[in-house]
Amino acid sequence: MRERALRALRAHVPELADVAVTELGRGLDNTAFLAGGLVLRVAEAATVRREAALLDALAGRVSLPVPAVRFADAETGVLAYPLLPGRPLLGRSAPAALAGPMGWFLRELHAIEPADVLGLVPVEDADPAEWLEDLDGPPELLDRLHTGVPAPAPRRVLAHADLGAEHILERDGTVTGVIDWTDAAVTDPALDFARLYRDFGADFLAAVLDAYGGPTDPAFGERVVFFARCAALEDIAYGVPEYVRAAQRFLSVDANVGDDLAGGAWAWDT
Repeated sequence: MRERALRALRAHVPELADVAVTELGRGLDNTAFLAGGLVLRVAEAATVRREAALLDALAGRVSLPVPAVRFADAETGVLAYPLLPGRPLLGRSAPAALAGPMGWFLRELHAIEPADVLGLVPVEDADPAEWLEDLDGPPELLDRLHTGVPAPAPRRVLAHADLGAEHILERDGTVTGVIDWTDAAVTDPALDFARLYRDFGADFLAAVLDAYGGPTDPAFGERVVFFARCAALEDIAYGVPEYVRAAQRFLSVDANVGDDLAGGAWAWDT
């Protein structure tokens, strides 16, 4: 991965060829490096091409910062963009002031016509039943998930689809970036709220929804809670300590509030 990043750097920004390259972090399908203020995300070539085109399509259409592509090298599978300020919210509480901008951002994102990103992102049903395949965890929670599978969403929107704390940058109470658009898809809008609930709780999510304009359909809350619980179990299986701790904290709180939310505790008309 590092060698691929270095090759792309030498080809596109030769003036940075001799700077130190340090690893920023890694996910299931990519590794990010930093070189002289430039983020180099190494992934599959096709993923890099699509994500670069998507970021270009988002430019000027959403009110929160997203990466501005410096170059996308399909040969090495490297996407480069200037480092955004702030640091990820993973392991931290989200300041209450972030909820309004997050809700408005999601309203803008979900309003983009799927036809505008045709070929840049997949179209996915996000069928809740498919999320249970190979999912492991406490038997009691798995039983609840298997016996309460919600129906798929009645509509699809352009969604980030992995909007967790690790992909939201913050500094001084302001969102300074929404990063890692690898999983973006035309899919269930509930996916973009599930990880906000998982990582920041029901009160923060309610404030986001106030700014967004409320749930998108009557079964919205049920799907948000279902996806949040599945995502928490996936993080525990992933095994990275910081993710595991955050997921375990969520599940301990969700046990007391999640069923109320799934049952329609959000009182907007839909």
